[in-house]
Amino acid sequence: MRKSIVRVALVAASASLVLAGCSSSAESEVTPTVTPSPSETTAVIAVLAQDACDDYFALDLVRSRINGDSGDLTKKQKKALLSEIQSDTDLMVVSIDSAVIGGELPAKALSNAERIQNNVNRANPKKGTDGINKKSLKRINSSAERIERYCVTAGNDLPIDNINARS
Repeated sequence: MRKSIVRVALVAASASLVLAGCSSSAESEVTPTVTPSPSETTAVIAVLAQDACDDYFALDLVRSRINGDSGDLTKKQKKALLSEIQSDTDLMVVSIDSAVIGGELPAKALSNAERIQNNVNRANPKKGTDGINKKSLKRINSSAERIERYCVTAGNDLPIDNINARS
């Protein structure tokens, strides 16, 4: 099955190259290509990394509430907190993926974000945050620490709100 998918993809790619090379219009030969200046590209990439780290920091605030004393929360509040961390995780994975594609964050940041996502999604939704077992929580925390290091290396320091939430 996999070979047939790869074979179809290769045939489609080669067909598109052949069609692109057979263009008969005179305009396609004369049209100059425009490349963006390096300063514009750098600004866009920095914004991608900033957005990805901001999404991580939002997730970190929720993670701090889960790691803290959440014993006084009701079952409904724990379910809402699990739902919040799941949506924040999904958003973080997408933005980190964009930053990795843009070259501002390393590819390991995306694998750590996906690891967090997998462990959060394993939680039992009926139990809320209590549905995250200790092993998954440990993996979430270690992957989150790695992403935090990548963000700091990229020049995005941990906000003061996150520091206060941890203490």
